[in-house]
Amino acid sequence: MSGTLYGLGVGPGDPDLLTLKAKAILEQVPVLAVPVSQRGEESLALQVVRPFLRPEQKILNLFMPMTHDRAYLERSWDAAAAELLKNLSAGQDIAFLTLGDASLYSTYSYLMQRLQKLNPDLKIVTVPGITSFAAAAASLNVPLAVGDEPLAIIPALKDPAKLKEYLSLFPNLVLMKVARHYDAIVTVLEEAGVAGQSFLASRCGQPGESFSQDLVAEKGKKQDYLSLIIVKGTTNKGDC
Repeated sequence: MSGTLYGLGVGPGDPDLLTLKAKAILEQVPVLAVPVSQRGEESLALQVVRPFLRPEQKILNLFMPMTHDRAYLERSWDAAAAELLKNLSAGQDIAFLTLGDASLYSTYSYLMQRLQKLNPDLKIVTVPGITSFAAAAASLNVPLAVGDEPLAIIPALKDPAKLKEYLSLFPNLVLMKVARHYDAIVTVLEEAGVAGQSFLASRCGQPGESFSQDLVAEKGKKQDYLSLIIVKGTTNKGDC
Protein backbone atom coordinates (compact mmCIF):
# COMPACT_ATOMS: atom_id res chain seq x y z
CA MET A 1 0.00 0.00 0.00
CA SER A 2 1.28 3.45 -0.89
CA GLY A 3 1.92 6.02 1.77
CA THR A 4 0.04 9.29 2.13
CA LEU A 5 1.44 12.62 0.96
CA TYR A 6 0.69 15.52 3.28
CA GLY A 7 1.17 19.04 1.95
CA LEU A 8 1.82 21.13 5.05
CA GLY A 9 1.64 24.90 5.04
CA VAL A 10 3.88 25.77 8.00
CA GLY A 11 3.07 29.48 8.18
CA PRO A 12 5.30 32.52 7.67
CA GLY A 13 8.13 31.55 10.02
CA ASP A 14 7.06 31.66 13.65
CA PRO A 15 6.74 28.07 14.99
CA ASP A 16 3.88 29.29 17.21
CA LEU A 17 1.83 29.95 14.07
CA LEU A 18 1.94 26.31 12.99
CA THR A 19 -1.56 24.82 13.05
CA LEU A 20 -2.42 22.05 15.49
CA LYS A 21 -3.25 19.75 12.57
CA ALA A 22 0.13 20.35 10.92
CA LYS A 23 1.89 19.75 14.24
CA ALA A 24 0.05 16.46 14.76
CA ILE A 25 1.05 15.23 11.29
CA LEU A 26 4.67 16.32 11.79
CA GLU A 27 4.85 14.29 14.97
CA GLN A 28 3.80 11.04 13.27
CA VAL A 29 5.19 10.98 9.69
CA PRO A 30 8.51 9.15 9.11
CA VAL A 31 9.65 11.35 6.20
CA LEU A 32 9.77 15.13 5.68
CA ALA A 33 10.23 16.47 2.16
CA VAL A 34 11.62 19.99 1.93
CA PRO A 35 12.32 22.17 -1.12
CA VAL A 36 15.78 23.77 -1.36
CA SER A 37 16.81 26.31 -3.99
CA GLN A 38 20.54 25.64 -3.58
CA ARG A 39 22.10 22.27 -2.94
CA GLY A 40 23.42 21.95 0.60
CA GLU A 41 21.27 24.70 2.09
CA GLU A 42 18.65 24.20 4.82
CA SER A 43 15.05 24.90 3.95
CA LEU A 44 13.38 27.82 5.75
CA ALA A 45 10.28 25.67 6.13
CA LEU A 46 12.37 23.00 7.86
CA GLN A 47 13.77 25.59 10.27
CA VAL A 48 10.21 26.54 11.25
CA VAL A 49 9.28 23.00 12.30
CA ARG A 50 12.57 21.90 13.88
CA PRO A 51 11.21 22.25 17.45
CA PHE A 52 8.68 19.50 16.68
CA LEU A 53 10.89 16.95 14.90
CA ARG A 54 12.12 13.57 16.09
CA PRO A 55 15.75 12.45 15.59
CA GLU A 56 14.74 9.36 13.60
CA GLN A 57 12.73 11.26 10.98
CA LYS A 58 14.19 11.18 7.48
CA ILE A 59 14.73 14.52 5.70
CA LEU A 60 14.28 14.36 1.94
CA ASN A 61 15.76 17.46 0.25
CA LEU A 62 14.17 18.24 -3.12
CA PHE A 63 16.09 20.60 -5.39
CA MET A 64 13.84 23.45 -6.56
CA PRO A 65 15.97 26.07 -8.37
CA MET A 66 15.16 29.77 -8.31
CA THR A 67 14.95 30.37 -12.04
CA HIS A 68 12.63 31.64 -14.76
CA ASP A 69 13.78 28.86 -17.10
CA ARG A 70 10.52 26.96 -17.45
CA ALA A 71 12.12 23.87 -19.00
CA TYR A 72 14.62 23.64 -16.13
CA LEU A 73 11.80 24.03 -13.60
CA GLU A 74 9.75 21.31 -15.30
CA ARG A 75 12.67 18.89 -15.12
CA SER A 76 13.20 19.71 -11.44
CA TRP A 77 9.51 19.18 -10.63
CA ASP A 78 9.50 15.87 -12.53
CA ALA A 79 12.60 14.66 -10.66
CA ALA A 80 11.14 15.69 -7.30
CA ALA A 81 7.81 14.01 -8.06
CA ALA A 82 9.62 10.79 -9.03
CA GLU A 83 11.61 10.85 -5.77
CA LEU A 84 8.45 11.39 -3.73
CA LEU A 85 6.62 8.60 -5.54
CA LYS A 86 9.48 6.19 -4.91
CA ASN A 87 9.23 6.77 -1.16
CA LEU A 88 5.44 6.78 -1.15
CA SER A 89 5.36 3.50 -3.10
CA ALA A 90 7.48 1.97 -0.35
CA GLY A 91 4.58 2.64 2.03
CA GLN A 92 6.08 5.69 3.73
CA ASP A 93 3.92 8.67 4.66
CA ILE A 94 5.57 11.96 3.66
CA ALA A 95 4.95 15.54 4.80
CA PHE A 96 5.98 18.08 2.18
CA LEU A 97 6.77 21.37 3.94
CA THR A 98 6.06 24.75 2.42
CA LEU A 99 6.14 28.26 3.89
CA GLY A 100 2.80 30.02 4.26
CA ASP A 101 -0.15 28.15 2.77
CA ALA A 102 0.29 25.00 0.70
CA SER A 103 -2.28 26.07 -1.91
CA LEU A 104 -1.01 29.60 -2.53
CA TYR A 105 1.92 30.11 -4.92
CA SER A 106 3.63 26.97 -3.66
CA THR A 107 5.87 24.50 -5.47
CA TYR A 108 3.77 21.85 -3.73
CA SER A 109 0.94 22.53 -6.18
CA TYR A 110 3.10 21.57 -9.17
CA LEU A 111 4.31 18.39 -7.46
CA MET A 112 0.80 17.42 -6.39
CA GLN A 113 -0.46 17.69 -9.98
CA ARG A 114 2.38 15.52 -11.25
CA LEU A 115 1.87 12.89 -8.59
CA GLN A 116 -1.86 12.76 -9.31
CA LYS A 117 -1.04 12.01 -12.96
CA LEU A 118 1.56 9.37 -12.06
CA ASN A 119 -0.75 7.68 -9.55
CA PRO A 120 -4.41 8.81 -9.61
CA ASP A 121 -5.14 6.62 -6.58
CA LEU A 122 -2.48 8.22 -4.40
CA LYS A 123 -3.85 9.60 -1.14
CA ILE A 124 -3.00 13.29 -0.79
CA VAL A 125 -3.97 15.49 2.15
CA THR A 126 -3.38 19.24 1.93
CA VAL A 127 -3.21 21.17 5.20
CA PRO A 128 -3.63 24.97 5.01
CA GLY A 129 -1.25 27.35 6.73
CA ILE A 130 -1.18 31.01 7.77
CA THR A 131 0.04 33.24 4.95
CA SER A 132 2.77 35.85 5.34
CA PHE A 133 0.36 38.68 4.49
CA ALA A 134 -2.24 37.49 7.03
CA ALA A 135 0.49 37.41 9.69
CA ALA A 136 1.77 40.84 8.62
CA ALA A 137 -1.71 42.39 8.77
CA ALA A 138 -2.19 40.91 12.25
CA SER A 139 1.16 42.26 13.46
CA LEU A 140 0.29 45.71 12.10
CA ASN A 141 -3.31 45.60 13.40
CA VAL A 142 -4.44 46.49 9.89
CA PRO A 143 -7.49 44.79 8.30
CA LEU A 144 -6.83 43.26 4.91
CA ALA A 145 -10.43 44.04 3.90
CA VAL A 146 -13.69 44.94 5.61
CA GLY A 147 -17.36 44.64 4.69
CA ASP A 148 -17.76 43.70 1.05
CA GLU A 149 -14.42 45.19 -0.10
CA PRO A 150 -12.42 43.09 -2.57
CA LEU A 151 -8.80 42.15 -1.96
CA ALA A 152 -6.25 41.41 -4.69
CA ILE A 153 -3.13 39.31 -4.12
CA ILE A 154 -0.40 40.13 -6.64
CA PRO A 155 2.44 37.56 -6.56
CA ALA A 156 5.29 39.45 -8.24
CA LEU A 157 5.00 42.57 -10.37
CA LYS A 158 7.27 42.22 -13.39
CA ASP A 159 5.95 45.53 -14.73
CA PRO A 160 5.33 48.02 -11.88
CA ALA A 161 3.32 50.22 -14.27
CA LYS A 162 0.66 47.48 -14.21
CA LEU A 163 0.04 48.44 -10.59
CA LYS A 164 -1.86 51.55 -11.76
CA GLU A 165 -4.56 49.30 -13.20
CA TYR A 166 -4.81 47.21 -10.04
CA LEU A 167 -5.10 50.35 -7.90
CA SER A 168 -8.05 51.53 -9.98
CA LEU A 169 -9.85 48.20 -9.51
CA PHE A 170 -9.12 47.19 -5.93
CA PRO A 171 -9.22 49.18 -2.66
CA ASN A 172 -6.98 46.63 -0.95
CA LEU A 173 -3.92 44.93 -2.39
CA VAL A 174 -1.16 42.65 -1.19
CA LEU A 175 1.99 42.91 -3.30
CA MET A 176 4.26 39.93 -2.74
CA LYS A 177 7.96 39.60 -3.63
CA VAL A 178 8.43 43.34 -4.08
CA ALA A 179 12.20 43.47 -3.51
CA ARG A 180 13.30 43.43 -7.15
CA HIS A 181 11.13 46.40 -8.23
CA TYR A 182 10.64 48.07 -4.86
CA ASP A 183 11.56 51.66 -5.85
CA ALA A 184 9.42 51.59 -9.01
CA ILE A 185 6.45 50.14 -7.10
CA VAL A 186 6.66 52.82 -4.41
CA THR A 187 6.89 55.53 -7.09
CA VAL A 188 3.57 54.30 -8.54
CA LEU A 189 2.04 54.28 -5.05
CA GLU A 190 3.28 57.85 -4.50
CA GLU A 191 1.78 59.02 -7.79
CA ALA A 192 -1.53 57.39 -6.85
CA GLY A 193 -1.50 59.10 -3.45
CA VAL A 194 -1.59 55.87 -1.44
CA ALA A 195 2.05 55.42 -0.39
CA GLY A 196 1.24 56.94 3.00
CA GLN A 197 -1.47 54.38 3.68
CA SER A 198 0.59 51.37 2.63
CA PHE A 199 2.75 49.09 4.76
CA LEU A 200 6.03 47.28 4.13
CA ALA A 201 6.63 43.99 5.93
CA SER A 202 9.88 42.02 5.69
CA ARG A 203 10.61 38.53 7.04
CA CYS A 204 7.33 38.50 8.96
CA GLY A 205 7.37 35.87 11.69
CA GLN A 206 11.09 35.23 11.26
CA PRO A 207 14.25 36.53 12.95
CA GLY A 208 14.94 40.08 11.79
CA GLU A 209 11.32 40.85 10.89
CA SER A 210 10.58 44.52 10.27
CA PHE A 211 7.61 46.73 9.44
CA SER A 212 7.39 50.26 8.06
CA GLN A 213 4.73 52.69 6.95
CA ASP A 214 7.30 55.09 5.51
CA LEU A 215 7.75 53.33 2.19
CA VAL A 216 9.37 56.36 0.55
CA ALA A 217 12.16 56.38 3.14
CA GLU A 218 12.96 52.79 2.18
CA LYS A 219 13.63 53.66 -1.47
CA GLY A 220 17.21 53.12 -2.53
CA LYS A 221 17.74 50.38 0.07
CA LYS A 222 18.17 46.69 -0.64
CA GLN A 223 14.95 44.98 0.37
CA ASP A 224 14.81 41.43 1.69
CA TYR A 225 13.51 38.82 -0.74
CA LEU A 226 10.75 37.94 1.75
CA SER A 227 9.15 41.39 1.63
CA LEU A 228 5.59 42.39 0.83
CA ILE A 229 3.49 45.55 0.74
CA ILE A 230 -0.08 45.91 1.98
CA VAL A 231 -1.85 48.72 0.11
CA LYS A 232 -4.94 50.26 1.67
CA GLY A 233 -5.87 52.31 -1.41
CA THR A 234 -9.35 53.81 -1.31
CA THR A 235 -10.54 51.76 1.69
CA ASN A 236 -13.26 53.52 3.71
CA LYS A 237 -13.01 56.75 1.72
CA GLY A 238 -16.33 58.54 1.93
CA ASP A 239 -17.58 56.38 4.80
CA CYS A 240 -19.17 58.04 7.82
